[in-house]
Amino acid sequence: GMVTAMDDAVGNITAALKLSNLYDNTVIVWFSDNGGPLRGWPPGHETAYGANNWPLRGAKMTMWEGGTRTVAFVHAPQYLSPRISTTWMHVTDWFPTILSIAGLSPTRPDLDGLDQWAQLQDTSLDSPRKEMIYNIFYPNFPQYNLTGGPALAAIRVGDWKYIQRTVGYSGWAEAPESKVKNEQFPDVEDIRNALYNLATDPEEKENLFDVEPELAADIKAKLDKYIDDLPEEFFPDPDPAG
Repeated sequence: GMVTAMDDAVGNITAALKLSNLYDNTVIVWFSDNGGPLRGWPPGHETAYGANNWPLRGAKMTMWEGGTRTVAFVHAPQYLSPRISTTWMHVTDWFPTILSIAGLSPTRPDLDGLDQWAQLQDTSLDSPRKEMIYNIFYPNFPQYNLTGGPALAAIRVGDWKYIQRTVGYSGWAEAPESKVKNEQFPDVEDIRNALYNLATDPEEKENLFDVEPELAADIKAKLDKYIDDLPEEFFPDPDPAG
């Protein structure tokens, strides 16, 4: 299967690095682009898959932590000692970080990503990232009557996360004990205006939008500015061949 093929490919690469005496001086980064598809969501994943995001909420192509927060590892024997890091890092941070590892700097000052090589080497340092956009896009799922309306979007500022809108599977699917496939199909939900403190509630169980209205309004204003500043060509017309 795909996982076995990937495992073999990584084994071939690491073996070649060792044969070339480059293994200790190589930085290997392994990370995921999103959480796993779950219970038939997102569209196009109607068949059963073995993914599981427990205990986090949601699935791929949602704004929930289960669809967006993933683990990663960095293997660099010459530079890093074995440990677990909880450094807050966005996928866009890898580009300037990898440039920094190579002794280079970005040619543009307006990158979304932040260099986090120092934080990866010294876990006592705070992450330079204080804010991030999860995603901003408009739904086009006619099979679920989810087309148009406000953008699917979320933002994190410090420990606080505001979700303007998310659609799809919004539950918590426990890890199966006796099988690797989850064959249940989801209740597709359209949830708007949710606020969570990820430091105390990473599973997103307590919506504080009505409890912290001023904070919610401040964070929403930040997200609104990002949405308003997007160029018109950022969202091209749907292309069936795309």
